[in-house]
Amino acid sequence: MAELTPAQAALLRIVCTVAWADGECSTAERELLAELVARHLHGDSPNLVDEAKLEAFLAERLPVAGLDALVDQLGSSDARQLALKLSYMMVRVGRRSPAESSINAQERLAYRHLVELLGLDDAKIQEIEWAAEADLPKKEGLAQLLAELTAGWRSPDDGRGPA
Repeated sequence: MAELTPAQAALLRIVCTVAWADGECSTAERELLAELVARHLHGDSPNLVDEAKLEAFLAERLPVAGLDALVDQLGSSDARQLALKLSYMMVRVGRRSPAESSINAQERLAYRHLVELLGLDDAKIQEIEWAAEADLPKKEGLAQLLAELTAGWRSPDDGRGPA
């Protein structure tokens, strides 16, 4: 990975911090992180993503409280918006099993803390989250989609529908 500017390094650390908020960084999160680094920090050049340097960022495992200092290092409004978008994408792929909510509780708390720190208005947050949803890799099959849609339903033989 080419040398990152301080703002780019802060952005990467923010995304890694959110990914680690639940105590683990899944394979899906690692894959998404490599893709995001290639797309947003290196202009879609995956050959510039050095796995060792990426792993070094992931190994830091900064506490969620560290987001305060990292957000201060983001310069522009665009960098703040990108931090929100990439972090949202990270929490969306971070669930441990199809039975879990699409965003797990610990990562949701970290993400909410980040939202507060970034100070963006609600309309902008919704716009960014919508754009992030559209950019998420479409790797989910029909079975996973159905499992997510029916999570929390009672067994079909009780005749009562949603729990």
